[in-house]
Amino acid sequence: MTSTSTARWTASRRSAFAALLAVTMASSTFAFTTFSVLSTSLLETFSISRWQLGALVTAAAVLGAVLSPPVGRISDRIGGRNALTLTLAVSGAAIAAIALSPVYLVVVFAALGAGAGQAAANPATNKLISMHVADGGRGMITGVKQSGVQVGVFLGGALLPLGAATIGWRPTLLICSLVPLLGLLVARRIVPHAVDDDDTTVSAIEGSPAQSPFLLRLALYGFLLGAGWSAVFTYLPDYAQNALGWSPTASGLLVSVAGLCGIAGRIGWSWFAEHRAGAPRTLTILAGIGLAAVSAVSASSLAPALLWFGAAALGASSGSWNSVGMFAVIDRLPQRAAGAASGVVMFGFLVGLGVGAPAFGWSVDVTGEYGAGLVASAIAHVAGLAVAVTLHRARLSTVATS
Repeated sequence: MTSTSTARWTASRRSAFAALLAVTMASSTFAFTTFSVLSTSLLETFSISRWQLGALVTAAAVLGAVLSPPVGRISDRIGGRNALTLTLAVSGAAIAAIALSPVYLVVVFAALGAGAGQAAANPATNKLISMHVADGGRGMITGVKQSGVQVGVFLGGALLPLGAATIGWRPTLLICSLVPLLGLLVARRIVPHAVDDDDTTVSAIEGSPAQSPFLLRLALYGFLLGAGWSAVFTYLPDYAQNALGWSPTASGLLVSVAGLCGIAGRIGWSWFAEHRAGAPRTLTILAGIGLAAVSAVSASSLAPALLWFGAAALGASSGSWNSVGMFAVIDRLPQRAAGAASGVVMFGFLVGLGVGAPAFGWSVDVTGEYGAGLVASAIAHVAGLAVAVTLHRARLSTVATS
């Protein structure tokens, strides 16, 4: 198996390549940030209820989960460069469609487009890393590209309200839609045409990637940490205000702290996985820190300052696992299977995201307290830790290879 190593590229081209991958990841999830940050504007403009706004997120997440495996296989067939181009085009179109939507139904279709973009982003970017980045540099660049999601959230939270207040939310979103389009131009200049290795060497995965014990366990890990993380992260401000009596401003800062720690975590942990501990051991550590984070949130009812630690640790652990999980796909699996394998893992993760937050919210509505949801999140992290331990001995393939 061969790859075009970025070591032979100039420093500026390597940096541009990493930035392009990060922009692709940010673009593919930016619609989700829009639905949260511009929620008031969307509610007023389209005269919709809060459940209809929430349905946009659910529709995008569910479609993204369903499409992840087939889109991953398509990425393997059409190549990383073409898959990246498709991801940027779909993501940019979805953001522009939200901005230009005359009625709510068009926003629904835009949300579905955003789900398709999210499904394609990881298979496309992982495919490119496996093709063009040599061993020793994959962990860091995977972390940089995964941090694009958190950078997009941070910038969206900081800039969208300002733009909406000055020039209006629709023009602001139209400007944002130009970013992935600019990414298309950059991609054509810096991403080389490359043909996947097509020799006759036996692949490390025999048959469908969906049948690989390693991948199935990694997808289960993603489901568990995705559910446990989304449950707590989504309701951190709500918990701070209603359970601890914090102000909206202070509660909102919890999200920023978690986001910033997530940026650092996604870069640092993927480097740590490649150069120090390996992906399985790193994923075990992350599940353990995530459990400590949820425990700190639970204990903050007695010591409110622990909520800051909980938010930071949550962002740096279960909020950062994705970079290590994607590195594991790139590092442990053959180039030709990178797209399909990424789709399998993302399916588990996105399903977890879709389950965790609604279940937590339902438990609060029913019991009037946050305890049951926090316990469930802790259990999810314990289960994730147990699954991570089994990754050490999980086989890549369903049959022995030669």
